[in-house]
Amino acid sequence: MMPQLKGELMGEFQIGQLVELNGKEYKIIGTRARSYLLEREGKTYKATPNKLKKIQDQNQRPQITALQRRVKFDQLFNPNTKYPETEAECQDWFENLRCELSPENLCCDGEASRSQIAAKRKDISECWKELEKIVGRKVEE
Repeated sequence: MMPQLKGELMGEFQIGQLVELNGKEYKIIGTRARSYLLEREGKTYKATPNKLKKIQDQNQRPQITALQRRVKFDQLFNPNTKYPETEAECQDWFENLRCELSPENLCCDGEASRSQIAAKRKDISECWKELEKIVGRKVEE
């Protein structure tokens, strides 16, 4: 018989329940020393009830896309900024993203680290893909 978790979080998760952590699905297979045992692809991991609860709460929040985040940020400086809906509006966004892809802007004139450059390029790429979905076709960078 497995030891039971004590406290108010004991009943929130059940053995056999599937939980999503960092975009991957794990199965709760047991408990041990105030932790849950999770299994994924034959490997076992431990997680405290508080950590599971925190991650589950994060998973339930609505996810905001890269383009939505950029629109919100731009609205701080220009309240008239709106989410692009037409092809003409998307073309303006494509032009802005093309400018951001220039080596000077992407690398912040040599001040950005490799990880910052990679994160910026990923964000631009995600926005680009969202805009392509809106216009319904592939657009060359």
